[in-house]
Formats: sequence, C-alpha cells, structure tokens
Amino acid sequence: MWEAIKNFFNYPIIDWWSAPIEAQEAIPATGTAEAIPAVEATPAELIFQFSFVNIILIIVIYLVAKIFIKYIKRYFKAHHLTDKQLKIEGKEIALWKLTRQLIYLVAFYIFFLTLKINNPHLNLGSIFAYEFFRIPNTEFHIVVYHLFLTVAIVVITRITLNFIKVLILRAGKKNDRIDSGTQYIYVQLIKYFIYSVSAVVLLRSFGMNLDLFLTATTFLLVGVGLGLQTIFRDYFSGILLLLEGTIKVGDVLEIETLNGQENFVAKMVQINLRTSKVETRNEKVLVIPNSKLTHESVINWSAGSRITRFMIPITLHYGVDTDLVKKILVECAEKHPEVLKSRKPMVRLLNFGHNGLELDLVFWAKQNLYIEILKSDIRFDMDRALRENGITIPYPQTDVHLNPRNLETKQSDNRKNLDIE
Repeated sequence: MWEAIKNFFNYPIIDWWSAPIEAQEAIPATGTAEAIPAVEATPAELIFQFSFVNIILIIVIYLVAKIFIKYIKRYFKAHHLTDKQLKIEGKEIALWKLTRQLIYLVAFYIFFLTLKINNPHLNLGSIFAYEFFRIPNTEFHIVVYHLFLTVAIVVITRITLNFIKVLILRAGKKNDRIDSGTQYIYVQLIKYFIYSVSAVVLLRSFGMNLDLFLTATTFLLVGVGLGLQTIFRDYFSGILLLLEGTIKVGDVLEIETLNGQENFVAKMVQINLRTSKVETRNEKVLVIPNSKLTHESVINWSAGSRITRFMIPITLHYGVDTDLVKKILVECAEKHPEVLKSRKPMVRLLNFGHNGLELDLVFWAKQNLYIEILKSDIRFDMDRALRENGITIPYPQTDVHLNPRNLETKQSDNRKNLDIE
C-alpha cells in the first residue's frame, strides 16, 4: 500500500532527458577533409522531473505564505504601518506591497529548493541552459533561464519602484515643496525609465541585436509616424506634462472647450504617456488626450495660491435699499464655513441693467472642484434672507404704455372705414 502511494506521488508529469549520443569511430584525415575524432556513446540522462509531490508542495508553500501574510498584515495594522499617508498614485500602500512581494519571493525560493526532493542530482546549470526555441541563423534564442530572468526582472522592478515610492513619500513629508502632484510626476518618470532599462536588459539576454533592430525599424517608424501623427503628438504631450510639472495630479483645471462645453472644470487624477484621466463634477472619470492640455488654453486653479475669488451675480429691483442688501449678502457669505474668514466678502454694483440693479457678491475660498455646491448653499441663504426682508428678485419683463388720445383716434378711423363699406 505504501509503495503504491509513493509511486503515485512520484509519478512523473514532466520528464526532461538529454539526447543520447551514439558511438562513432575515428575517421582519419584525407587530402580534402580533416580528421574526425572518435565519439564515445553516452546514454540519455534525466535532467529534470516534476511529479505530483511537487504540486502538493506548491500548494502547501502557497498556503503557508498566505497565512504568514495575514498575520504580518495584522502586525502592520497594529503598528499603524498601513496608514493612508503612505498611499501614492491612489494605489495600495507601497510599504505593505513591498513586504508582501518579498514574502512571495522567499516562498518561491523555498519551492525551488524542494525540487531536489525527487531530483537529488539536479543540475541547475543544465536546466537553465536548456534551449527550446531559436531563430535559425540568428543569435535570438529562448532558454529556461530566460523565463526565470523575466520573472526576476518584473519582481525586482516592482520592488525597486515601491522602494522609490517610499523614499519620495518621506522626502515629501520633509520638504513642503514636494506636494502629492510632484511626487506623482517623479514616480511616473522613474517608472518609465526603469521599465525601459528592464526591457533593454531582457531583449539583450535573448541575444537580440538592438542596433540592428533599431536600424531595421527606423523606416517603419517614419512611415507609421506620418500616419499616426496625432497619437505621437499625444505621447510627446504626456512627456512634456510630466517634465514641466505645470499640471499635477490633484490640480483643478478649467479647460476652454471639452465635449462641446465651454469652461469645463475637472480635477486631474492621473497622467499617463498618451492620455490623462480627469474627474468631472458629476464624479465621472473622463479620459482625454494629453495634446488637449498642451495645445489649448487651460486655467490651473491650483497653480500659485490655493485661495481663489468667486462671484455670485444677482439682480434686484430699482429703489431697493442697497445698504440693507449689502449687509444681507455679506452675512450670507460670512456664515458659510468654507468661505475664507481672513478676507471679508464684498458686494459690487456692476451695472444699471434693463431689469434692475445688477450686483455681485464676491468672496474668497479654497479651490474646490465642487465649488458650485458652496455657491448653491449661499444662494439658498440669500433667497431666504431677501424674502424675510421683503426684497424680491425681478424677472425679465417689458412695460407697454398706451396713449388714450391715440387709441380714440384709431377707433374713430375704424368706424369711418366701416361706414364707407
């Protein structure tokens, strides 16, 4: 019974054997050919074996790693290491992601060591050097170690990025000039640089001649570039946005025209190479090409001072007590909690309009994507306070004055015309 169970678990799923070499006698040299030495016969050798016991070990190691990660996460929460202040780019905590990736890396290494259970004479060099693809007459080839190298480059790249995110976050806490938008720009630029270096290293390990590859694709890129000018323009615009830093993540922007709407206001949430994502006032995420932000007029509400002046226009009847109106409007603005207290609101008389006195209430507040909600609250208070004081807001109307004498003359003319008929 025990032997049957043992044979089942050791049943090979994957067997890699070396190719046998047949014996060959030596061939002496002739006038036209060189001598060929004798070759001894070599039987096929087992290089690598993968069985059911390895699958079971994979599951066990994975479950142990998950349980360990669960307890480590509790430790992080108990010591407040998963605080939201460590959040960058709106993604998961960089420090926690780094720890989790390291645990998985150790688990992978332990599993790799368990392969020697059913491979006591495991030769890692022969496994890694096993070639299963090659393009004829070229140096481009894929061997087993390329698969591990690809995984290692991806893992190391992600770990490096998470380390850099933590360092940039700490630098931002020490330096007030490095805000969240600047942190995002630094992370994006470093991320693209690391990805580019990783891709070059990976392609060179495959034996690809990058000089020849770039030369061969130059003319293709020129042709594609002529047909895809708009897309390339978006890519270059994305690079300019990241390098200049005039628009950052978290900035509130006023775009001249977008989707047929003028003075479109939105908040920047993500900047990529070709497109950017903005959050509208309807809490919807809109994807726009980067060239829209570099080739058209854009007002950055968040540039410079965080405080902005806002206006609420209103029209009142002629003859209204303007001093009372000024007092009411200023009080409505001052009692709102989001209106800046250090700068007193004011009321301006803009014009003597056709329908009444045209005024506006001026106040200062922090830039806010949802500033219209603040204005709406103040308008409600203004309407209530004006009605309580017997002041009404006029609506457009036209007064027509008739002259009675002209009306009587017109009626007499109409009677004469009737008599003649």
